[in-house]
Amino acid sequence: MIVSRFKKWLRPSEDAGTADGPERHRFKVLASSELLAPFKGELAAIRARAGVPAEHWRSLYQAVFDNYAALVQRLPASESHHHGGVGGLLQHGIEVVRHTLDLKQGVILPRGEAPEVQSRVQDLWTYACVTAALLHDLGKPVTDQCITLYEGTYGRRSAWSPVHGSMPIGATYSIDFNPKRVYRHHERIPPLLAHHLMPTEGLRWIAGDQSALHNWLAAIQGDLTDAGAIGEIVGKADGLSVARNLSGRKNVQLPTAKAKPLVERLITGLRYLLDNGELPMNRRGAAAYLDGDTLWLVSKTTLDKLRTHLIEEGQTGIPTRNDRLMDELQQHGLLVPNEDRAVWLCSITIADWQKQLTCLRFQADQIWPDSSRRPVVMDGSVESVMADQQKTKPSETSLQNEPSVENQKAPATGASSPHGDVGNQSTAVSNASNEDALDELPLPFNIEANSAVEDAAATEPSSSAPESDPQPHQGDGHVDGMDSSEDAGERFLAWLKQSIELESVPINTAQARIHVVPEGLALVSPRIFRDFDSANWSHAQKRFQKLRLHRKTPNDENIWTCRATGSRKQSLLKVILIPDAAGSLGVNLPKPNAAITLLQTE
Repeated sequence: MIVSRFKKWLRPSEDAGTADGPERHRFKVLASSELLAPFKGELAAIRARAGVPAEHWRSLYQAVFDNYAALVQRLPASESHHHGGVGGLLQHGIEVVRHTLDLKQGVILPRGEAPEVQSRVQDLWTYACVTAALLHDLGKPVTDQCITLYEGTYGRRSAWSPVHGSMPIGATYSIDFNPKRVYRHHERIPPLLAHHLMPTEGLRWIAGDQSALHNWLAAIQGDLTDAGAIGEIVGKADGLSVARNLSGRKNVQLPTAKAKPLVERLITGLRYLLDNGELPMNRRGAAAYLDGDTLWLVSKTTLDKLRTHLIEEGQTGIPTRNDRLMDELQQHGLLVPNEDRAVWLCSITIADWQKQLTCLRFQADQIWPDSSRRPVVMDGSVESVMADQQKTKPSETSLQNEPSVENQKAPATGASSPHGDVGNQSTAVSNASNEDALDELPLPFNIEANSAVEDAAATEPSSSAPESDPQPHQGDGHVDGMDSSEDAGERFLAWLKQSIELESVPINTAQARIHVVPEGLALVSPRIFRDFDSANWSHAQKRFQKLRLHRKTPNDENIWTCRATGSRKQSLLKVILIPDAAGSLGVNLPKPNAAITLLQTE
């Protein structure tokens, strides 16, 4: 009975037509009670976890779920990613709330307060977590989707979004997707929608506690750095819902969805590169090694080539960062994880050749479901390096001067790409045999490793520069004249100004973390932040970005790509760009470094 009711609920309304005939992809606006009927079990579990009196549940919690269902109706959560089917946004929201309350069990909020304070406000913080969980994706129908509402006998049509409030029951609507949507812009919208979701008394309750209000506002806008425990819990809950929806299943999409899921394009692209020899296999210096039923792919080489291949095919929506490509593969359960990481440090042996490389691990049947089309296994072995052995820099153990297959056959340069950095990545890949093991070691989320620059970043090829990358300055975050309790972003900014004024940091040299380009000041990330505070560099970078002194890429990302051209090779740098740095920082800067070119320009 429940299953048949759920299937009926998922089907578009057959009588959802207008005077000019039924429309195949329209849906009838339903009452909240009908929309929530398939989720009675989940809501009962949520109520038990919330642990509030019946009157409070009805006025504060049930009202929120009713309003949420009325707003999202049967909209999807995405076009081609998680919860992309009919009703996906409602399902995702309820799942995130359920996971949020499960994760909150045993966590006493607010942290650091006296027990009597925690006891007094624990229900408030629970309510803040639940409403943040529902609000976090509620902006998607505003920024990512195009909803058309049809009303009246003649089907009067108008554009609709949750900003207008819920749609009238009995009307019909159609769903399309915004082709110009910008990644993560939906996170800015929830504050505009909170009053549609929450009763007035609920908003007053949260607003009455400044600590909870600060964390809650940051959480509903995706600012997990400032969202404290609420952001931490809701972020993990969101990840659990996404991962469980994507793992081990075929993507479900609306009939109006035009985009093919990214993960399917990634797997198809990998299979093409392997089958056509673009990713050499089972040889010394190769990019792929098939060891039994396990396929090991050298991570940076593979991801760079995969991105280049897809963009040269004219595909759009390809992430410019390797960490996002790995996230996509990992969320769908295609990568074999190394505990909580996507990459493995491996020792690869073929005859008398041995090398340590950072690899991605796949089950071979993920790439070749038909075992008869699978290549032969390697004549050698791949062994994962234990965690206690990964403290030392990976290095070759033999045949140090032997050119790799990658160096023997450079990939052809494709057409220019709207993403800018892709057309030049093959030049950096040519050095992968010596750099992969160092550059691919896992870094924090949203930060990519930088290719080694050596002489490539020098303005003059003949300029004197160290032959090897020196050990970075081990900064402690201290700035003369500033207290350590002051904001880390402000302290980094003051340190940067002081360092430039006192000429205590190199600029425009081979090993510099700072380069002047025509567009502004390029700060090599994350190395410049490590130089400032080696222990807390990630926090310092996030706080500096909050100052909004930098310019984002056309894709609304913080990190730009630069090409460094030297006398012997080209490399890529990841940088944060400060436009008009001389004016905004009040410092004198040298002329732009002719060896550094900013990519991904508008």
